[in-house]
Amino acid sequence: MSLLVLWISIALALLTFVAAIAKGALEANPDEIDKAESLSFVRLTLTGIFGVLSAELIAPLGLDWWWSVAISFGLMLALLLGTQLASSRLGHRVFAKKLTQILKPALNSIHLLFTPLSLPREDEPEEFEQELLDSVEEFGETIVREIMVPRIDMATVPVDANLTKAMSIFLARGYSRLPVIGDDIDDIRGVLYIKDVARLLHENPASMDGTLAGEVARTAIFIPESKPVDDLLREMQTSSRHIAIIIDEYGGVAGLATMEDVIEEIVGDISDEYDRDVPDVETLDDGTLRVSSRLPLFELGELFELDLEDEDVDSVGGLLTKELGKLPKRGDRVTISGLSLTADRIEARRKHLVTVLVSKEHNLADSLSAFDSIEQEK
Repeated sequence: MSLLVLWISIALALLTFVAAIAKGALEANPDEIDKAESLSFVRLTLTGIFGVLSAELIAPLGLDWWWSVAISFGLMLALLLGTQLASSRLGHRVFAKKLTQILKPALNSIHLLFTPLSLPREDEPEEFEQELLDSVEEFGETIVREIMVPRIDMATVPVDANLTKAMSIFLARGYSRLPVIGDDIDDIRGVLYIKDVARLLHENPASMDGTLAGEVARTAIFIPESKPVDDLLREMQTSSRHIAIIIDEYGGVAGLATMEDVIEEIVGDISDEYDRDVPDVETLDDGTLRVSSRLPLFELGELFELDLEDEDVDSVGGLLTKELGKLPKRGDRVTISGLSLTADRIEARRKHLVTVLVSKEHNLADSLSAFDSIEQEK
């Protein structure tokens, strides 16, 4: 009887090794992962039965019960570790793949048998899906100020401009809605829609020159810049408006936000035929970066592995202007946190800063190089 148990134990040990090697070969193929999990059940089951039979073999020796348990457990552990080592070392070999081909019918049957015992596998989201999920999670934490078009970049129509002039502005700027202003940009009289102008142009072209933008403009909605973006989206849905004028804490116009700006906060940039493809970051031949003045400070910090924050401003251009204490001129330069910021392109008509040149100061570059060397030595 003991001899029979011994031969059965040896057969179980060999079967456990075969299952482990086949499991390793299946794990190398992403399409066969589920079958590998089923073989894990088989391997553990065979190991458990081997432990029970090994206890039966030890029983006739007349040892204390705890010695029998310890020896059986040791043999099970040795088999478990040995089969795991065989799975990792031999699973990728050619003969392991041939073994799985030979055992394929049996493996399919085992998989069908153990599938009900397996936990359901959750598909990992792809990169785009993960970015979308992250954007949705952060959506409620974003305020309107972070997504709005600042007042300096707003395209507007004078209240006393006729519709022919307004249509020219629409065509030149590529927008479908434009704020109508009175004395200055803080005097918003409404919002002009291109479809209203186009309808009038179609129905009565002769009235275009005699009709003013202020007469056709629709009522604008005003939103505080501290309002969460998700609340803005709900308000736009409720009011059936796709554009909102953003107001700062002093009641002045801070900018505007559109439905597209809100949606882009979730899905990323949406480009159309009117968008100009201007990169936010461009690397020059000497390693200097030419960045948009509207590039957020945290993104610039990520490029140089620095923590750049400021309580008063959010963008690179805003930080340069704050440090200078005046509107920047081409060539104006400041040094902040080991970075050199130089005013690059200025829009002459409005003296608006468009791009900034950013480079590392020598001290920062040397420090980063030394830090990288230390990390490599570790």
